[in-house]
Amino acid sequence: MRLYRASRMFDGTGAPLIEDAAVLVGDNGRILEAGPASDVSARGAEVIACEGTLMPGLIDCHVHLCLSGEADPVHQIKTEPLARTAARATGAMYRYLTAGITTIRDLGGIGGIPVELGKMVTEGNLLGPRVVSAGQVICVTGGHCYFMGREADGRDEITCAVREQVRDGADCIKLMATGGVITPGSQPGAQQMAYSEMEAAVEAAHGLGRKVAVHAHGREAIRSALEAGVDTIEHGTWLDDEAVAFMKANNRFLVPTFSAAIGILGGRGMGVPDEAVDKMAVASEAHAVSFKKALQAGVSIVAGSDAGTPLNPHGSLPGEVRAMMEHGVGSLNALASCTGRAAQALGLEDVGVLAEGYVADIIEIDGDPTEDPWALSLVRRVVQGGAEHRSLSLPL
Repeated sequence: MRLYRASRMFDGTGAPLIEDAAVLVGDNGRILEAGPASDVSARGAEVIACEGTLMPGLIDCHVHLCLSGEADPVHQIKTEPLARTAARATGAMYRYLTAGITTIRDLGGIGGIPVELGKMVTEGNLLGPRVVSAGQVICVTGGHCYFMGREADGRDEITCAVREQVRDGADCIKLMATGGVITPGSQPGAQQMAYSEMEAAVEAAHGLGRKVAVHAHGREAIRSALEAGVDTIEHGTWLDDEAVAFMKANNRFLVPTFSAAIGILGGRGMGVPDEAVDKMAVASEAHAVSFKKALQAGVSIVAGSDAGTPLNPHGSLPGEVRAMMEHGVGSLNALASCTGRAAQALGLEDVGVLAEGYVADIIEIDGDPTEDPWALSLVRRVVQGGAEHRSLSLPL
């Protein structure tokens, strides 16, 4: 057993920091006790004095391991050999762990790469975060991200596509309801997948015990997706009052992915296609307004970096948390969005919180993340499932 003791701790629930805190980790890799040090028994455990802040391992709810994060990852994934994509994705896995990110949700890859990398972590054959994988995205023929997706049209084909992804190891399902920024010729606000198709996908996925995430920018597609029963809205650029009220009343989650916009908007003249920059310039203004509506209404918001998109490197979740705070999210709310609440959105019942019975995913960071969100990038120690890794921090 090991007892981690620190001057402060964030437990992942959104509650204020606990001063003079401790976490007792059992030999089975789960937390035996956590809270004020005076309430936690050492039980003869090895005591590890931590200089920074303890908090749960971070959770990034939206990544793309198969995308490189370079200026034009679409061209790259279309042209490079699959073996090279797999090698890059494997490297990204270690980058996540070094950044204190112990769980990711991959929302679209190729060749079964994210699924297999997740299996390797579970088997103990690869250092990296646990992976909740969607397998391939499901899109209409020629739809957004068709170049890395399973194209399907109509209720029957969509149902088949969902079942295929689950058969091939998908932990969740990702639908493309609208066009997007990085697909040439695609318009973000335009609905591509019909309500009936999304309804069929949700019915099939939920029947197989899988949650459904939907890429949705435009208001009509967002409404259709919500009515169809999807679990998380990715991006949510043109949310209207009706959609916001529905999300709040039905506890649906919003994953805003500000980091994607930051990377693309900063990429003009740096290799990011001009078309993508132009589309993002229009979308980002509406996105800020929509996000403010959702935040003020109390919609459940979780952090997802959309890592892998242009100039948006893997392991950059602290930048997403900072962006959310710059858009009005309080510090404790922002921290919960990448820990306990993120786990809820992904359907993970035993990670994301430092409490008895939870998996011992723990990070130690320099500084106080409620005062400075960039403290999240200063990782001194990573504990994943009770296994400890030291001196892993990389500059972001």
